[in-house]
Amino acid sequence: IKLAERRAQLEALANYTRERHEVEASTLQAPEEFDADGAARRVAELKDRIQRLGEVNVTAITDARELEERFGFLETQRNDLETSMEDLNRTIAELSRTTRSRFRETFDKANEKFSELFVELFRGGAASLKLTNPSNLLETGVEIEAQPPGKRVGNSMLSGGERALTAVSLIMALFSLRATPFCLLDEVDAPLDDANVSRFNALLQRMSERTQFIVITHNQTTMEACHSLYGVTMPEPGVSQVVSVSLANRPTGMAASA
Repeated sequence: IKLAERRAQLEALANYTRERHEVEASTLQAPEEFDADGAARRVAELKDRIQRLGEVNVTAITDARELEERFGFLETQRNDLETSMEDLNRTIAELSRTTRSRFRETFDKANEKFSELFVELFRGGAASLKLTNPSNLLETGVEIEAQPPGKRVGNSMLSGGERALTAVSLIMALFSLRATPFCLLDEVDAPLDDANVSRFNALLQRMSERTQFIVITHNQTTMEACHSLYGVTMPEPGVSQVVSVSLANRPTGMAASA
């Protein structure tokens, strides 16, 4: 009896499966207008495109995330550089304006003082400083125009002593604007005559109130004007000896080496 029941159930299940398969097969049948050749070509084309894509990169998502982070970092750095460049350009422009203003102010003061000292040392004449490119103060040069009394304008016509005295006038003019602790002058008075040496020493005496001058000289007049003397003698052949003399009742400020 149980075996008959099982056979009946098996037969019923087989009939149900057969009927269901026939129904699904009928629904899967292609319509009459279906282009099988076109579908096959489409399938072949899609397979070819998939093949050309190459192997699938399983780490593509991770790589993309890393690239996005790297791009964000570089973009931040670029923005910082652009901001720094803008700040630097503004600073350069401000420095240029300040430099031009201070240079012009210092030049005018130095030119005025140079003219005064030139007239004082030469007992007349005229001298001035001239800009080679007044429209561009950051790249301009400076020319010296000097005319001692009794001579025409022309620096090439000046003697050695006149050139030395002109240079002294300019140096002292700059020192009068901003003095330094000390100044070393090497044989500046060598090309000067006695009258110019006296005026040169008088100027050094006045300037020594703010700056200590160390003068290397062989001129007796300059040595007499100094406050301290340092020299090298040779009492015996091949034996050098340093000699120093401090002149009494004179303030320290000017020393000479002979």
